[in-house]
Amino acid sequence: MTNQVTQQKPTKLTDRVLDRINQMKTTQDLSLPRNYNASNALNAAFLELQKVQDRSHRPALEACTQDSIVKALLDMTLQGLSPAKDQCYFIVYGNELQMQRSYFGTVAAVKRLDGVQKVRAEVVHQDDDFEIGANDDMELV
Repeated sequence: MTNQVTQQKPTKLTDRVLDRINQMKTTQDLSLPRNYNASNALNAAFLELQKVQDRSHRPALEACTQDSIVKALLDMTLQGLSPAKDQCYFIVYGNELQMQRSYFGTVAAVKRLDGVQKVRAEVVHQDDDFEIGANDDMELV
């Protein structure tokens, strides 16, 4: 019986988020990224949330408040991220669920900005001397 409740709860939560997104589209000037399907991203998040646990190995869907789950899912959707593409992760802090954007999510968000064609990352360690700039003519070996 507990499994049935756990499986129904996230669906209702993702529906709440999708309803909120649709409401924001009509009442506010909200536009999601082109080619972003909020429903697909929420379904992927639903599957991912089933694997997320807190420190005591309790499922996040049982350990976290419904409001924090909805907030994390809404945050993911508003940023146009998908856990299926490893663009974000869900982390339990106490009884709160938080969405954290990954490197891949940051790259996706930056690429959506006007004028950005390519994103290139470089590793810089503490006390390193470096110059800002890039030479795209370099051949990678």
